[in-house]
Amino acid sequence: ESKSCTLHTAVIDPDGRQVCDFESTMPVDAGAMVVFDQTSKPIPNPKLWHPDHPHLYSVQTTVMEGKKPVDRFVSPLGFRWFQWTADKGFFLNGEHYYFHGANVHQDHAGWGDAVTDAGAWRDVKMVKDAGFNLIRGSHYPHSPAFSEACDKQGMLLWSENCFWGIGGFRGEGYWDSSAYPPKAEDQPEFEASVKETLREMIRIHRNHPSVAVWSMTNEAFFVDDELVDKTKDLISLTVALSHELDPSRAAAVGGAQRRDFDKLGDIAGYNGDGARVIDPGVPSVVSEYGSAVCDRATGKFEPNFGELQAKPNFPWRAGQVIWCMFDHGSIAGSCPADS
Repeated sequence: ESKSCTLHTAVIDPDGRQVCDFESTMPVDAGAMVVFDQTSKPIPNPKLWHPDHPHLYSVQTTVMEGKKPVDRFVSPLGFRWFQWTADKGFFLNGEHYYFHGANVHQDHAGWGDAVTDAGAWRDVKMVKDAGFNLIRGSHYPHSPAFSEACDKQGMLLWSENCFWGIGGFRGEGYWDSSAYPPKAEDQPEFEASVKETLREMIRIHRNHPSVAVWSMTNEAFFVDDELVDKTKDLISLTVALSHELDPSRAAAVGGAQRRDFDKLGDIAGYNGDGARVIDPGVPSVVSEYGSAVCDRATGKFEPNFGELQAKPNFPWRAGQVIWCMFDHGSIAGSCPADS
C-alpha cells in the first residue's frame, strides 16, 4: 500500500547518550523504493576512533508509520580519517601511523569458511593480543561479524575483493591457473562477478570505521601473457567503481609487485619479493612478508613473527603485514608426514 513514512535517525555516543537526532517524511508508493537524504548538524568534539582507543558510536534508524515504529536498524559509526601518501606513509587522524599487520583467512578447522561470529571475535583478539594493529582480509571479503570485531577491539582492516591469483602459475588445467579466465566465453560473467562482489563488499562493510581501504585483488599478475591487458583493464574498472561507491576510502591493489600492477590503484601492496621495491613513488605497503613453514610435532611452537626491520627506516612505507597469522586450508603444499 502507498503510505507516508517518517525516517527518524539518532546518533548515539560510546557512552550510550544521544548526541543528535533528525527526521524527514516522504510518501512511499506501493512496491517502490525511496531514498531519504539526511544530514545531521555537526557533532562537536567527537571521540575519535583509533586502534588504541576504538571509540564507537552508532546510528539508530527507525522507520515510522505515523507514530508507530515499523522497522529499525543500527549501523556502526566511528569518527576518524585516513591519509595515504607516497612520500610520508600513512596518517590516522592527522598523525603519522606506521602499522604492523597480519594476513588472516576466514578459515577454521572443521568449519572451513563457515566461521562462527564468536570465532571471528577470537581471531581478531588473538591478532590484537599478539601486538598487531591491522588485518589484511586475505583474499576475499570477511563476514560482517569480523568487521564488527575489528571496530570494537581496535583493529584496522584492509578489506579485499575475491579476484585472486594463487601464488604461482602453470596455466589452464592446474590449481595455479590464470587469475583471469583464458576462455573468451567465460570472461563477461567473470568480470560481472568481480564487480558485483566488490559492490557487495563495500555496501555491506562501508559503515565500519575499522575499514581503512578497499583492495581490488591479490597477485592478479599471475595470468597468461595475452591476458595481462584485460586483467589490468578490469582492475582499473574496479578502482573506478570503488571510488564511485565510496569516495571516502582509497582503492588498493594487493600483491602488485610485478608487471606494473602497482600503478593501477591508489595504494600498492607488495608481497614477498616486492618487499624489496625501493621508493615506488606511489602510496605503498608491504602486504605480505615472512612466510615460514615449521614442524610443530615436538618442542615449543615458534610463530615466526618477525619484522622487516627493527625500526621503520623507509619514510614512504605505510606499514608491513606478515604472512600469515594462522594456518589455513591450502592445496599449495604441506610438510612431509615424517618431518
